[in-house]
Amino acid sequence: MQMFRFKPKPKPERTMTIALFDLAKPTVRNAGGGGGIKSEIILIQEADIDWTTFPARDTDGVTIADDIQLLTGKFMHSFYMTQGTIKPSQKKLKGSNQDCGGYEIGLEGFYPGIEKAVQKWIQNFGIDFKGIVIIQNCASNKRYLIGEPCNLVHLETIETTWGEEIDKDKGHKFGFLCKQGSPMAFYEGVLLMDPNPPVI
Repeated sequence: MQMFRFKPKPKPERTMTIALFDLAKPTVRNAGGGGGIKSEIILIQEADIDWTTFPARDTDGVTIADDIQLLTGKFMHSFYMTQGTIKPSQKKLKGSNQDCGGYEIGLEGFYPGIEKAVQKWIQNFGIDFKGIVIIQNCASNKRYLIGEPCNLVHLETIETTWGEEIDKDKGHKFGFLCKQGSPMAFYEGVLLMDPNPPVI
């Protein structure tokens, strides 16, 4: 009886769709220096976004040039944070195997005081906020966007402190977090802010 020996199929090689390119030293002065972040971030609530028209990233994979469209009567909202306390972070997530993974992007900042307005914000959105966050760089006029469709930013932590002395912190440390498939994007669209924001 003739025996047949079957050869296993070769494992397909994993290929990159984008060719590797050089990464030279930045030409921007003091590119490695921190700070320079505007003392307010921009929040966009999930329910306010027209997700059917959410702009895709450009071919470079990091730029969103088109506007984020909102539903009728909805706006983006500013969220004040004390200058020098806003700390964005980005790290690669190790997946459970070589074919998965992503990026964990965080943002921490301090809101001063324990007043009615911030307590009301925490009461209404401290647990349920999900959406998009935009960080603004004062020096370069760049805007960095955190969050993407189906992978939204949420509030991971709120820590309230009341310092024992006048020179100690009294207020709230907010920690926003997102796990997404791509790193932070550069947002070049317009900011659709409320021209007549309500007074709280």
